[in-house]
Amino acid sequence: MTFAAFDLDGTLYTGHIIEGMMQHHREHRVRRLPLLVYMATHFALWPLWRFGFMSELQGRQLWIRDMGWTIRGWTVEEAAAAFTWIAEQYVLPRVRLDVMRRLREHQAWGDRVIIVSGTLSPLLHAIGRALSVEETVGTPSVLKDGRHTGASELPTCQGAGKVTRLQKYLSGDGDIPWQRSYAYADSLTDLPLLEQVGHPVAVYPDAELAALAASRGWEIIAE
Repeated sequence: MTFAAFDLDGTLYTGHIIEGMMQHHREHRVRRLPLLVYMATHFALWPLWRFGFMSELQGRQLWIRDMGWTIRGWTVEEAAAAFTWIAEQYVLPRVRLDVMRRLREHQAWGDRVIIVSGTLSPLLHAIGRALSVEETVGTPSVLKDGRHTGASELPTCQGAGKVTRLQKYLSGDGDIPWQRSYAYADSLTDLPLLEQVGHPVAVYPDAELAALAASRGWEIIAE
């Protein structure tokens, strides 16, 4: 069955998932110190990224790898309640209506719709549920004795890791119809996934992806 893989941040909605996590923790007055530590240490990467000592992809991978710090020690149930709040109160109000229309078209056509994102898997599942999308592929969070350890399973679902994790997810269903399928993403860091499918679509792309998509004749969704 043909599938359509949709990135999350910047593609399906206009926000960034860590901002949703920050908003939740502030409003509910929970895990604020671990959140501050996470933000301080990871914002410190920005100069390395900005001045070329680290690639954008490397920076994104570190942000995703360590996002579990913000829920370390929580039970599955505690985290699930927070994730539902983030999905409903942060993500849904910021959804791109034109991109969601395209997603619904794929569903109406009978295509398999999958949200593929670096976001922690249980949070991504909650977002998928809020968007009426059953299938999601994210970065798994490591559990021990029913609690989140703060660690993530590698590779993160970023860059080539998106292809790796999606391929693993689809591998039990026979031959993967890459050439008949679609991928929607906003960043050049998603190039491995966009190049893997027969129908790549740049969605509100960053400057580098916009230029590449135009040069290759890819569809571009933008204002």
